[in-house]
Amino acid sequence: MYSTLIIAYLFLGGAAGGGFLVMAAWSLAFHRRAPYRSDRLRTAFRALKSAVYTACTAILAISMICLWWDLEMPDRALLIFLIPRPTVLTFGAVVLACELGLGILLTLANLFHSRLLGGAVKRVLETLCCLCSVAVMAYTGVFLMSNIGVPLWHTPALVGLFFFSALSSGISTVLLIDYFVQGQTYLLRATRPLQRCHLACLALEFLCLGAFVGATAANPKAAASLALITSPDLLPVSILGVIGLGIVIPFLVELYALLRKDCRTIPVSDFVCLVGACCLRWIVIVCGVH
Repeated sequence: MYSTLIIAYLFLGGAAGGGFLVMAAWSLAFHRRAPYRSDRLRTAFRALKSAVYTACTAILAISMICLWWDLEMPDRALLIFLIPRPTVLTFGAVVLACELGLGILLTLANLFHSRLLGGAVKRVLETLCCLCSVAVMAYTGVFLMSNIGVPLWHTPALVGLFFFSALSSGISTVLLIDYFVQGQTYLLRATRPLQRCHLACLALEFLCLGAFVGATAANPKAAASLALITSPDLLPVSILGVIGLGIVIPFLVELYALLRKDCRTIPVSDFVCLVGACCLRWIVIVCGVH
């Protein structure tokens, strides 16, 4: 039931949802002070928004294709919408579809500067995008937790862990795109508040990870999963991948960059953070359905 495609969906969907939330919230905050921004900064920010919304829409679409392709009867996927039932799965399908639709509209609005989708309409779309992104980021943890037959997942700490991991992945995605947008390095100096948010997010993710491990250790039914996580084969992925790449290294690199009061020259923390987020989902799924 939980194949590699599901792990890809969890990772890509979380990163896309986090990226949408970060970009939409940053855009709403940015334009409140737009009259005080320089023309060069506004131009750079428009280029960043176009790139981020386009990338996140594509990533979300790929994640949904992974989810659809993993279904035993993909031709019946539309029944979720045609014959909806009050289930976690239905909720997830609806918010994913809404997020994709909002992503497409925001991409078109920023790529083609459409007057129809500009101004107040764009702000409404970005506000809805923030709300929908929160639902998308929380949904995967709630869905896994609802599977009471898997003791490893049956804890609210998993919801917080996946949510803050997705938010961290979203911040890293935005910062990576910002770094690689050609000719817009001027905007790198404006990302310091985002780096501070990343530090807070990583700290909260670490706390949720501790709560998740504590809940797992206290649950006798999850003993087999915990033994697998700490086995010689998977312990390096758990320690180096989930904790090292996913939390510790990004936190230290971000902190070092902020203390030096310089913009980062290479996006090391963002790349390793995404690798760590992928490791987290792989460990949780593999050890849960062992």
